Amino acid sequence: MSTFTPRSTPAFYLQSAISFGASSVGVGAGIIYLPVDLWIRAFLGIGLLYAITSTFTLAKCVRDRQEDVMAAELAQNYQQAPLWNGAEQPVQR
Repeated sequence: MSTFTPRSTPAFYLQSAISFGASSVGVGAGIIYLPVDLWIRAFLGIGLLYAITSTFTLAKCVRDRQEDVMAAELAQNYQQAPLWNGAEQPVQR
C-alpha cells in the first residue's frame, strides 16, 4: 500500500501564489500609470489578462499530460502483474 506524498510543500505553494500576485499587480499598476491614452492601456490590460489565462491553461495541459503518462504506466504495470500468487493450484472453470 502506498501513501500519498504531496508534490510541493505548503511554503512553496504560498511563495508561488504570492509571487504570481505580486507580478500581476506590478504589471497592472505599470499599465494603469503608463502615460498613454486610455485605449492603449485597455489594450495592454487585455493582453495581460490573455497572458495570465493562457498561462493557467498551459499549466493545466502540462499537468494533465504528466498525469496521463503516469496513469498509462500504472495501467501497464497492472496488466503485467500476476493475478494469482498462491501456492495451491487454481480452480478450473
